Amino acid sequence: MSLADGNLPLLIPPNPVNQDLDIMRLPTITLADLTANDEYEFGARILVVLKGLVFDVTSMKEAFSPRGLFEFYPKNDITYALAKGSVLEVDARVGAESGLTDREKENLERWFTIFKNRFKIIGKTDQVDQGLYSN
Repeated sequence: MSLADGNLPLLIPPNPVNQDLDIMRLPTITLADLTANDEYEFGARILVVLKGLVFDVTSMKEAFSPRGLFEFYPKNDITYALAKGSVLEVDARVGAESGLTDREKENLERWFTIFKNRFKIIGKTDQVDQGLYSN
């Protein structure tokens, strides 16, 4: 099953936890913070960055743990990987949105909507766009 085929999001239960969220009031968490802090190791909280926002995906621990479908996603900016529909380690470490096709940008927006409706946003990176998140 490909991440780009649109079927996988149906496996993620809805949990609208980010209503009325002011992202500019969230703490700034850098990728360096994520990779250097033991709090974000497996077993505690599993965090990923998507479009400049830090999501807590611990509720899907099996999928984001070693040997899970998204095993290379924790502690990474997964923006590029989700846009490409990739679960490869090399793509989970790219982060940037540049160089994406229109179809990949659409795919990324679908994934962003899924993540913001299902996983708690706990922080932002210094690269977040102030107008990015709106209800």
